[in-house]
Amino acid sequence: MKIQELNDKLKSVGYISNKRINYAILSAIDHKKPLILEGAPGAGKTSLAKAISEAFDLPLKRVQFYEGLTVDKLIYDYNYQKQLLSIEAIKASLESELQGKSPEEALKQVSKINFYGEDFLIARPLLESIQSEKATVLLLDEVDKSSEEIEYALLEFLEDYEISIPELGTVSAKVPPIVIITSNNYRELSEPLKRRCSYLYIENKTAEENEEIILQKTQVSQEIAKYVAGALEKFRDAQLRQEPSIAEAITWAEALSQHAVEDTLHLIAKNKKDRKMIERLLSDSFTN
Repeated sequence: MKIQELNDKLKSVGYISNKRINYAILSAIDHKKPLILEGAPGAGKTSLAKAISEAFDLPLKRVQFYEGLTVDKLIYDYNYQKQLLSIEAIKASLESELQGKSPEEALKQVSKINFYGEDFLIARPLLESIQSEKATVLLLDEVDKSSEEIEYALLEFLEDYEISIPELGTVSAKVPPIVIITSNNYRELSEPLKRRCSYLYIENKTAEENEEIILQKTQVSQEIAKYVAGALEKFRDAQLRQEPSIAEAITWAEALSQHAVEDTLHLIAKNKKDRKMIERLLSDSFTN
């Protein structure tokens, strides 16, 4: 696939890309290498993964990382309730079958029941992505918010798209997924993780790019789109505590087509200090 073709595909689903982003995505696809995306919150990291999924018509599997996330929620687990119900269901028949048998014979009979086979296995997103018959986009979102233990649990998967399950052996990818890993620099990612991935820092969109995105995603006038894009530039320079994302800006632009600026600031100002700063920055408020 050529760069322009990829650019057009992403644009068709509403994502405004650039050459650096396009080359990084193509490299990730061609070399089957996970791609780490870093950038300020709201820079478009998660939306890029979603756009890739939509542009190529591939299923998206998303894992939202957080403190306390455990391996069984990430890779695989066993259905313990089903195991207990199965034990209850066969208990009566086992009692009659084992009557008069020696302990060794009884143990041999019971061991034929595999409570850790595929029938009791629950596939989580990582395992699902390599069991899939077609390529998937696997989004590992905000991996920096999880523990280093979880990060190290990813290494085997990211190396060869394989998962070792003690009771079943190694499960390898039928079709390697397109893996996108996002980070907001909550903590530094480990060197082993970085070595297994390529890397892209997503810069904030320019005012012109934001204007194009707003026009593409809404039915607002170019005047409103230009005003909102310019406001985002002002907010960035002001270093707000919580800078509005492009998604929030799109919602704000739609509201501005019907309401005055001062009546819509609740959509972009998420604390008292930012509200006051935004009011000062927008003293030249747009009037519709």
